[in-house]
Amino acid sequence: MGSNKIYYGPPGTGKTFMLQHLIEEYTDYSVDDQIITNAYTRNSHKDWLLIALIIMQNNEPMTGQEILQKIRSMTFGNRYNKIPSDILELHSIKDSILGNARALPRIFKEKDSRWYIDRMRILEYDNNFMINYLSNDYIEKRYDFVTFHQSFVYEDFVEGIRPYFDSATSSLGYEVQDGVFRKICKKAQNNPHKKFALFIDEINRGNVSEIFGELITLIETDKRLGEYCEITSILPYSKAEFGVPSNLDIIGTMNSADRSIAMIDLALRRRFEFINMTCDYRALEETISETGLDVHDIDGIDVISLLRSINLRIEFLLDANHIIGQAYFIKVKSFQDIKNVLRKKIVPLLEEYFFDDLQKIQLVLNDLDDNMELKSNAIYTHSELTTENLFDSIGDYGYESKRSYSINQAFDRGSVQKIYSGMNI
Repeated sequence: MGSNKIYYGPPGTGKTFMLQHLIEEYTDYSVDDQIITNAYTRNSHKDWLLIALIIMQNNEPMTGQEILQKIRSMTFGNRYNKIPSDILELHSIKDSILGNARALPRIFKEKDSRWYIDRMRILEYDNNFMINYLSNDYIEKRYDFVTFHQSFVYEDFVEGIRPYFDSATSSLGYEVQDGVFRKICKKAQNNPHKKFALFIDEINRGNVSEIFGELITLIETDKRLGEYCEITSILPYSKAEFGVPSNLDIIGTMNSADRSIAMIDLALRRRFEFINMTCDYRALEETISETGLDVHDIDGIDVISLLRSINLRIEFLLDANHIIGQAYFIKVKSFQDIKNVLRKKIVPLLEEYFFDDLQKIQLVLNDLDDNMELKSNAIYTHSELTTENLFDSIGDYGYESKRSYSINQAFDRGSVQKIYSGMNI
């Protein structure tokens, strides 16, 4: 039976990243032994590469013994004297509880004594991995990906009348063409023994009622084709009978800080599971530790305390839907990186949140003292705009003074440390 899920949460909590990981569940690799052998011998007998390609060939997680048996069956297997479990551990994503060394790339994960690959980490390590070792001929994608936006309509999603050029007559014609949803439904129907998926990023940015149309009922899991409450519908353009296959998953993402979240159709809410994704401090700590850095002391900055302090203040001044996710800091390696994140990403986001009261940004960054005066090491500064300083005369206009806010481009470590210093968290 298919599933309908929406991952929702504040910006930077890894929703799109989650989709990229889920894609792996809907991807098959057709890799023959000769491709694996050639890649292994051509790349100085890299053991991690050999094992990665074997797991991809299998399209399922494998035990160390299964991997060894596969290697033994290959042409060079009788000369292979290494233990796969040692290599899997060496390149494991998870840190060793015994303190054993790890080596790049860290791409293998273990679950129930079986090992699988984190494809995103492979691509982070080698952007050309797929190009170098696999071509599109060896990859079967059982998914489609679409991003909703304000101009996305039913005709894009299900079917619509589209123009085409007839080269035989050199004339323009019109025909009914399938949209992204009907295309993936056809693929799923033609392969009933495999799972397919449609990934919808920013699902709340489109007019959901208009885009789904009559499909809003058909996507319910118990009303899919072959289920006990099966329902079909006649499509408006092609007049074809249509139902949603039960081997299709519909998976979306939604930014909870987006004002359009309140516009989500109640019918859609009833038909989807909503999975909340919030700031994952543990994931931030684990990811940074994999690079050999201490997340609590990156050039003197405790990144966890920094992010947690900012989020607690945002939650107090706004709500939990507007906190900042771990993704903003997940690649920092130095104070300069942290400074760039604050200057180029965090402060502009806060300016959007507090566009009608910018002084609250100074509260979030702890830039004001007990008397609500600007601290000398403030990150978000202001200057006073008064009529006396700006005009010779304003006649009878009764303007009050205003503040002009800006980022202090020269803020230092102390400016960042004071954000979380003294916080009882």
